[in-house]
Amino acid sequence: MIRITLLTLLIAYLSAYAWKDWFRGACWLVLLMAVFQHPDMPKSIADIPGLNHWNFLFLNVLLSWLSNRKNEKLSWEMPRHLNYLLVIYSVFICVSVVRYLNDHRGVDELIETFGGSADIGVSAINEYIINCFKWVLPGIIIFDGCRNRKQYDFAIGTLALMFVLLALQVIKAMKLGSLTMGGDDLQLKALKIISNSVGFHRVNISMMMSGAFWAIFCLKELVSTKLYWLLILPSCLAVFIAMALTGGRTGYGTWAVIGLLFCLFKWRKYLLLAPLMFLAITMFAPSAIDRLTQGFSSEPSTGVQEIEFEGTDVDLQSVTSGRIIAWPLVWQSIIKAPFFGYGREAMKNVGITQQIMAEHGIGESFPHPHNAYLQWIQDNGFIGALPVFLFYLLLVKCAWSLFRDDSNEIYIVTGGVSLALLLAFLIAAFGSQTFYPREGAVGMWVAIGLLLRIHIERVKVNAGLVSQLITDK
Repeated sequence: MIRITLLTLLIAYLSAYAWKDWFRGACWLVLLMAVFQHPDMPKSIADIPGLNHWNFLFLNVLLSWLSNRKNEKLSWEMPRHLNYLLVIYSVFICVSVVRYLNDHRGVDELIETFGGSADIGVSAINEYIINCFKWVLPGIIIFDGCRNRKQYDFAIGTLALMFVLLALQVIKAMKLGSLTMGGDDLQLKALKIISNSVGFHRVNISMMMSGAFWAIFCLKELVSTKLYWLLILPSCLAVFIAMALTGGRTGYGTWAVIGLLFCLFKWRKYLLLAPLMFLAITMFAPSAIDRLTQGFSSEPSTGVQEIEFEGTDVDLQSVTSGRIIAWPLVWQSIIKAPFFGYGREAMKNVGITQQIMAEHGIGESFPHPHNAYLQWIQDNGFIGALPVFLFYLLLVKCAWSLFRDDSNEIYIVTGGVSLALLLAFLIAAFGSQTFYPREGAVGMWVAIGLLLRIHIERVKVNAGLVSQLITDK
């Protein structure tokens, strides 16, 4: 009760302060994402659906931004081609929901046969449209308001702190001793405890931490050697331990791929530490190694999908956590409607979820393809996929360009942070995630906002113009 009271007072203060400084209010929204999903957080105020502490602060920040940005004479500076792609992205999100609302017979049949519930009508609009845009807007607001170095430092600092606070919650909930458990035991424990104690699914936490590690590591370019040892390295360690405790194999692999890319093209000296890192993980976190190698065994596997790989049996069903069951069926449905897909919740609406549950049991539910690329194409077709995938490709290209630009440390940091979080999402998207924005993507969208702001400021500097953000320290 005391915590809720203090939280309420904090939200009330920040909501009032947002009318004075909506930019910092948006940054506080990002920081509060670390606790927003916690089970102890009130889900509603006065039993009004959708009205909770975070949403109340968000509403005040949004209204303050909309009403005050003109008074502050801020011009909208996002590149025109990205504006168009964002609009198209938004249109497809809305159209997919309209199509779902117009025909959700498959979802109704699923509920009648196997039970459960679904978002229909106003609930669907709230969940599939309003919430999608809600998670993106803090990043958009931060992009529009970040005009000087103090604002940039505050934004990048709150973003990093959000990840660290999430990591500490995971460590507290899971306990360090979990690192010595078997891979299966770690996965089951993480699945239950992380969701119940932190509020995010372990797969989402794994994705977030895999990118957050390298995003925080990039901040070393902005701090002194003392702060590097006192803040950056301990934060990276906390995030790494949290990632290991999730039991997320995709997260482990994503962390390694991003690290290899960063070290090869920016910090080659850290490649010498790779053997020591592997040895430390083997000694202190054997459960992570066990999870990573699950499905690869020298003994014959009992899985239904096996192939011979250099003398070792590979159980594809185990390696993909059963996804090999769903992916061929999803692809077959895509071929039948390749251009515009089936609309939101296509996996359930076209009967694939029902088919899998009938053939493999209720334990294999697959309400979505567990592949963001397949999900988006199935819902919106290749016509809808082209502009969205192009949008992310352009962002990665922009982030890479900044990361490789040594003319200013702020370019390296912004490019590195955004590249780490974008790659973490795009790599994890092969086995989970979704291109419909949700809670776990807030940090990435904030990084995108900062990326576009610094990109624009670099263009100004290269053109011989004055940039208050780049030149002031």
